[in-house]
Amino acid sequence: MLKAWLYRTSLKKRIWLSFAALTVFCISVTGLWAYSIASRAMERNSTALNRNVLNQSVNVLDQKLKQIIVASSTMMLSEAYKQTIRDIQAHNTDRFFANFSLLQGPFTQAELTENSIESILISTPDGDFYSTGNLRRTETPFIESLLYQRIKDNPESNWVESHPDELFAGNQRVISLLLQPLTENYVPDVFLTVNVKENILEDTVSGGASLGSARFLLINKAGASVFGDGERPDWTRAPVFVDKLMEADSGHFEYSAGDGPMLVSYAASRYAGDWILVSYLSKKELLQPVRSIQWLVLMIMAVCMIIALLLARYLSALLLAPLLKLQKTMSRVEQEDLDARFQSPFQDEIGDAGRKFNQMLDRIGELILEVKDTEKDKRKAEIKALQAQIEPHFLYNTLNTIFWKCEMEEYEDVKQMVISLSALFRLGLNNGQEITTVGRELEHVRQYLILQQQCYEGLFEYTISAGTELLELPVLKIIIQPLVENSILHGLKELRGGGIIQISAELAEDTLSIRVTDNGTGMDADKLNAWLKEPSGSGGYALSNICSRLQLYYGKGAGLSFRSRPLLETEAVLSIPMEGGVNPEHR
Repeated sequence: MLKAWLYRTSLKKRIWLSFAALTVFCISVTGLWAYSIASRAMERNSTALNRNVLNQSVNVLDQKLKQIIVASSTMMLSEAYKQTIRDIQAHNTDRFFANFSLLQGPFTQAELTENSIESILISTPDGDFYSTGNLRRTETPFIESLLYQRIKDNPESNWVESHPDELFAGNQRVISLLLQPLTENYVPDVFLTVNVKENILEDTVSGGASLGSARFLLINKAGASVFGDGERPDWTRAPVFVDKLMEADSGHFEYSAGDGPMLVSYAASRYAGDWILVSYLSKKELLQPVRSIQWLVLMIMAVCMIIALLLARYLSALLLAPLLKLQKTMSRVEQEDLDARFQSPFQDEIGDAGRKFNQMLDRIGELILEVKDTEKDKRKAEIKALQAQIEPHFLYNTLNTIFWKCEMEEYEDVKQMVISLSALFRLGLNNGQEITTVGRELEHVRQYLILQQQCYEGLFEYTISAGTELLELPVLKIIIQPLVENSILHGLKELRGGGIIQISAELAEDTLSIRVTDNGTGMDADKLNAWLKEPSGSGGYALSNICSRLQLYYGKGAGLSFRSRPLLETEAVLSIPMEGGVNPEHR
């Protein structure tokens, strides 16, 4: 469909469309390449920056957790704490209140050392120890609390995620650190609970999250949020997402969420091994600034398209001007104005084809002048042969084929046709001599067949065969070409293809036989042979001309005969006697 449309479209329009398409293509490739480079660079830089900020936030979080652990450990190293543990180990309940009073100092010191500590509780079989500044919920024993169940179920997990404080009044949301006492000997059922203010720890994490639209999330390895998760996206709860976080202690990956792809970075805490800090950033939001490049590219494409359409008409006219000029010259020649000449200042392929065309016209003019200057009586048959050779139909077909091959930029074919046409006339003129050689006559017909193959592409193939000893034999010029023309026009032209023309020459018993054979539609050979003996006034002009010339130069011993089997073999045979040579008076 597209190919048929292109064939019907003018060359000017094709150049116009090609110029516009090439412009749009180049701009599109440049724009898309620039967008791709910019988006990849921004993605790489944002991912690296996100990871750096995440690492800083993890370090800040670890530093805070470390301070809480150090404050708790310092309290457990105090003499009051050690004395309390020894009394509990010895079941010395009389010192409970004394130890309760002594521990107030370490409690206060720990809370002053680390401002994020909300409350501290030491749970023992003899009772609970805590700061008097906090109001204990006596109705909730530690061994019945969820914290106790947590440390029993998972002794290695010291940190408990955000939960309401069930040990002290106020119902504050805290994060708890659960430790067992640091003692020389094991003391069962003694636990240290440090409740940390959730808001301070959350501010510690979010304080480092300053990367534009990046969001931070602190979760445990089970996927639960450490802080309140009211704004947590649902896709972060998916098992597939949590499993990817478990693949390494830190890393980054791209995750397809409901709102589009997300750039995710994560790192585990060193002091809370069960916690993972996650940063996620929408790739769509990240690349939003780059989309302005897309609009810029589209605008440039639109502007260039308009400019291309405006300039294409002018440029196509400029490029095609020499070719259109050559076409007009050929049209004048078609009207038999042989004085027409092509002129162009360009030294390109069209200019070269035009100059060749001029040379061909000059040669034709010279040929016509030579014919006019020959002797009327002796050259009458030659003039008729030459007229048959360069009849307007043949010349029109040849020049028209040259023109369209120029249109299709098949310059090698054009070059070959111009050369063949020039050789055809040169061999036909034969320096004004009527007699040529078998070799030159076969070369003449070969050039004619080359031209006709270009005009009727795919119609036929040909072979020419003759012994080398025959090539220098003298023979009348232009006696084979009319037979070949007759085979093409009346034998093969009605075929769709597969035509074969065979030309051969042989010498037997001082008679030169030249055969032209084809596999065309054939004819009534008997009727044609009878007509050649007594030609009437209608039809067979070229054939009767051959017979007349043969008898003029060779006498009655020469002749032309036909035999035919339609669609199988039709043969024309020229018989030329060689024993007496050519009549000298006719040379």
